[in-house]
Amino acid sequence: MPENQIDEIKARTDIVAIIGERIQLKKAGRNFKAICPFHGEKTPSFMVSPELQIFKCFGCDAKGDVFSFLEQYDGMEFPEALKYLADKAGIKLERTNFGQSSEKEKLIEINSQVVRFYNYLLLEHPVGAKALKYLKEERGLKKETIEEFKLGFSPESSYALKKFLVDKKKFLPVDIEKVGVGIARGRDLYDRFNGRVIFPLFDHRGNPIGFAGRVLPWDKRETGKYINSPETPLYHKSSVLYGLNLTRGQIKKKKVAIVVEGELDLISSWQAGIKNVVAIKGSALTEEQVKLLSRFAQKFILALDSDVAGDAAARRGIKVAGDTGVEVKIAGITGFKDPDEAARGNIESYKKDLISAVGVYDYFIDSVFARINPESGSGKSKISKEIIPILGEIGDKIVQSHYANVVARKLGVPLEAVLEELAKISDKNPVSPQPPPSFKMTEGSVRRELLEERFLTMAFQSDPKILLSQKTAGLITLPLNKRLVEEYAKFDSGKDFDVTKFGESLPAELFDGFAKMVLSDNQNLLDNPDELRRELDLVEKELKIHTVKEKLKLLASQMRETEEKGEADKLLKAQNEFNKLAKSLSGYEEERGGGLILNEDDR
Repeated sequence: MPENQIDEIKARTDIVAIIGERIQLKKAGRNFKAICPFHGEKTPSFMVSPELQIFKCFGCDAKGDVFSFLEQYDGMEFPEALKYLADKAGIKLERTNFGQSSEKEKLIEINSQVVRFYNYLLLEHPVGAKALKYLKEERGLKKETIEEFKLGFSPESSYALKKFLVDKKKFLPVDIEKVGVGIARGRDLYDRFNGRVIFPLFDHRGNPIGFAGRVLPWDKRETGKYINSPETPLYHKSSVLYGLNLTRGQIKKKKVAIVVEGELDLISSWQAGIKNVVAIKGSALTEEQVKLLSRFAQKFILALDSDVAGDAAARRGIKVAGDTGVEVKIAGITGFKDPDEAARGNIESYKKDLISAVGVYDYFIDSVFARINPESGSGKSKISKEIIPILGEIGDKIVQSHYANVVARKLGVPLEAVLEELAKISDKNPVSPQPPPSFKMTEGSVRRELLEERFLTMAFQSDPKILLSQKTAGLITLPLNKRLVEEYAKFDSGKDFDVTKFGESLPAELFDGFAKMVLSDNQNLLDNPDELRRELDLVEKELKIHTVKEKLKLLASQMRETEEKGEADKLLKAQNEFNKLAKSLSGYEEERGGGLILNEDDR
């Protein structure tokens, strides 16, 4: 790929537009800010600069350009990100040896051909007619739905797949096996999914990454009802959310994700009009699924087939979601065994169940009490054994206390009894004591670094010409910061400061530091010129005070040395200089006033 074409793609791409399609950005002066998509937070620390075309999170230090964002957020490899941005910009990529298809692209292409092959056999070929009839008549799926989800059929004969992929499309058996579709045995290639209805699995961007095969009712083979692709370079079960490629827009719009277990749960719900839905292919949310889905919604409603309260893995997944700040509710399905049946049997009842979803722990408690009679002693014992571990998983002690009260009331026992049982759980799982956080900055270079960075940040965001004034000369002494000021002195043309051009002119080792300054959120100060001027004056005084203190420390050390050596003249000279500096320090500190950016103790 010619370097100039990469530059052309970057020049015709707006990082704000690309990131804004994925997360909610808010204007913050010259920049944009958002809740960081790469770590859990409540206060926005993720900044995007349209001038420098970069992003940076001040919480987790994720940073980079538009390519880096797509690689980190969407999991794209560089060639994939390049093609995606080129397509959006209307640029035709030139193929070179460097730009040839990556291994990932090749495997995606194999899967794409398999999707078309299976879909054709189901919809157009006589071999799939019986399976198609079953899906329409027994499972209630419309042809449009089958087409939308690209469902397919794999014939019982494995040779059809080999004939299509190897003989016609010229793919290598080793690569077909690598994507998990075929099993190579010598010169033969067997179809892993033969004789099954096929559910293609896509990542959230619509790339085919794997398959699920469901056995048909008349198939008498002794085999599992479902089989999935094995772990491959494309398919990782723990991170897949079935249907998200089609439903993420509605999930983002409604800000709620309905989470179901299986493919048919999702497809039937979607066909019945519930479009903000995904399937987790099991009862337990994984950490990867939570991270992915929370990009699009901060509220999950679980409508699962199994008893979540009795499923430890499911509870762990819910805790993961809760720990990342996602609100989780659980919907009980009334009168039907699963969302698939509910969507086909009584959609209004199903919708009502979703609307009536309750908090996780309310559901857990109600579920246990519905299964076990609390009137007898043995019943109370069984409930305690199920409920106490669940309550022990609640991290918030106030919430835990609330539910302990609820359980005590339902059991008809004193609250103290429930709390004692909870204490036993805590004793078995002691939390390692953590040292208290240190809020006090270390002395010396760290404080100077903070002050210089603060001063440069405000200057570059408001009026960098103050860096060239005689008044502030000598304030910036750290090597990289000093070089940054020198670069600005060479760059300054007397016109309005062009952040983009200055950033482009900087050596690579200075750009990161400058970018951090430009991206810092100081809009409150920038909107108030008087407050900005006051803050600049305060930081300037702090830098002068810090400089004087450093000189005083050095002189004190010199005075001790000269006194020990008996060098009276040198000692007197150092004492005189020390007294002058001490007097100037006293004057600076009198002028300092309040409102410092750093604590008094940090000096």
